[in-house]
Amino acid sequence: MNEEKLKRREELRQKNKRKTSILPIIFTVILAIAIAALSFFYYMTTPVDKNNNNDVRIEVKENYGSAKIAQELKSKGLIKNETVFKIYTRINSNSGFYIGNFNLKPSMSLAQIIKELTSKDNARTGKTFSVIEGDSILKISKNLESTKLSDADFIKKLQAQFPELITDEVYGKNIKYALEGYLYPAVYNIDDNETVESLITKMVQAANDKIVPLYKNTNKNWNINGKKTQISIHKYITMASILEKESTKTDENKLIASVFLNRLAKGMKLQTDPSANYAADKLTGAPTQKELTEDSPYNTYTTVGLPPGPIASTSTISFEALNNAEKTDYLYFLHATKDGKGYFSKTYAEHEELAKKHIEGYIPSGS
Repeated sequence: MNEEKLKRREELRQKNKRKTSILPIIFTVILAIAIAALSFFYYMTTPVDKNNNNDVRIEVKENYGSAKIAQELKSKGLIKNETVFKIYTRINSNSGFYIGNFNLKPSMSLAQIIKELTSKDNARTGKTFSVIEGDSILKISKNLESTKLSDADFIKKLQAQFPELITDEVYGKNIKYALEGYLYPAVYNIDDNETVESLITKMVQAANDKIVPLYKNTNKNWNINGKKTQISIHKYITMASILEKESTKTDENKLIASVFLNRLAKGMKLQTDPSANYAADKLTGAPTQKELTEDSPYNTYTTVGLPPGPIASTSTISFEALNNAEKTDYLYFLHATKDGKGYFSKTYAEHEELAKKHIEGYIPSGS
């Protein structure tokens, strides 16, 4: 009987020993799973692209819950996972989402995005005003229906606020519109208490924030008429605006910039159609023969060098192309009638041959 009990005890001891030895393994597996889950969850709360600071506009409507907002954020590349967003919102947010428009960035973490969406101060009305790349003051002023763009006192006020951007060159005797080129192309949110003055100030503020750093980082010494010449920010914006109106494909911008810079260096007329249109206050269409021959300081077919000022609102892309213009000997370019592709040449004879091939109804206009 004693032997039987001893045997039973040994069996129980061995069984318990096996259970005890399994527990650390189970605990380790559970711990590993928990760590992996927490690591995954944390990763899903980090920015989609920490280097992308471009604004992405999202609208939160009255009937939007966390699921719909998560869907919107995911579709616009602002979050990595919809489910994680909903869970994180429940855990970390003490207030609801506000209705309105929000400017978010892919470089924001989930915590930063939720903070923006739950802040009343960051919510914006649904009204916006757009300045499109290549828009002129003539077009913008029609949409604004305001005289503020030509108000001398207001322009002086802007100059005092943004002295690095707006210089006395905007008051030149041949300047058509002082703020031409100084209203940055973007979509602007219109707040409930917005005025035309505050909206225009936003546009100039954006231009100041975008253009001034690009001007500071460019080579300000251009070859003009064979002489090294230090160019002002006004002339920099003027050249970029011409490039903006002439460029159709981003991969050709740097080549087009080289053409204009080469022409400046040789003292040639820039001969750009958009300048003739601008001189005639023409918003669309190709210039007529009369407009091409109009005697205006803005018409680069009849005057040598840059026009007195910019001819359009200009995007960062055009400024960057100007900053990084290709080193070429090209003096001419054209855009094909059918596909808009650019063709570049060093001589007028080459240009003529390309024009005959790629532009329907081309009539030589002289070099």
